[in-house]
Amino acid sequence: MIRPPMSLIAAGLVALVGAAGLVRGALPQATPASASPAGAPMVVSGAYVREPANGINAAAYFTVYNTTADADVLTTVNSGAGAETTLHAETDGSMSASAAGLTIPAHGSVTLSPGKGHAMIEKLYGALKPGQTVNLQLDFAKAGEMLVTAPVIAISAPAPTAGAPK
Repeated sequence: MIRPPMSLIAAGLVALVGAAGLVRGALPQATPASASPAGAPMVVSGAYVREPANGINAAAYFTVYNTTADADVLTTVNSGAGAETTLHAETDGSMSASAAGLTIPAHGSVTLSPGKGHAMIEKLYGALKPGQTVNLQLDFAKAGEMLVTAPVIAISAPAPTAGAPK
């Protein structure tokens, strides 16, 4: 019996995982105004992904509300739509990767919006088109994991408005 090289097996697994993320993203899904259950420490609203202009990277935007009396840190964002996802924030007039994460103040909020910050989904596994959805896993230092489903909107479409938490 001939065994395929390990690199071929690894490449096949990466392709399979990427395809699964695209299939999930291609299915129409309801997008709630808020992606958090009632009473959750963190509430995410207004999530969306802008259709990528270059087909390689896409930006995800959303607002995170902290309902607790303690600050928390959004440490990472992950997505099955691309090989990597990196938080970027505006600092001193320029956009840069935020390796330390984003601090969400107690009883406060942080909005990632064009020019102010985003989660960059890099090395897309396939095209993202308006009407699809992208799953985002937000990881908080204290609150833990949260899954958010963000619709893909057209390049020229106005951004959805984020509703305040209920």
